[in-house]
Amino acid sequence: MKLRTLCLLVLTAALTACGHGFEGEYSEQVGSSVEFLDAFAKAAGTDGKTIVIGPDYIDTDGIRTQYKDIFVRESGSERYLVLEKDNGAEEAWKIADDDTLVQGGGLVSITLKRIKKQD
Repeated sequence: MKLRTLCLLVLTAALTACGHGFEGEYSEQVGSSVEFLDAFAKAAGTDGKTIVIGPDYIDTDGIRTQYKDIFVRESGSERYLVLEKDNGAEEAWKIADDDTLVQGGGLVSITLKRIKKQD
């Protein structure tokens, strides 16, 4: 019985340490397929902002937002990075590739490109 409990503890610790695979530093780019909105977004100066995604938090401009969980969800052929708050509310970012996350896609979209992986 003790061996089984020990194995479960080791497995739990290993899974917890794995993370979601998107930890790192990202550069934010705002854009639009509509030329006027694209120019407005670029004039607002949001391009190039640095965002850090950790195992259960996001840092933006020195402000840390803590999440209950950050995980990858598959839906059909698409993958999403899901940010779950303590109250159960979720925000999902589409995973374009292993270093790119996209939110939106309508008139305005936000793209996060990883510039540095977290050690």
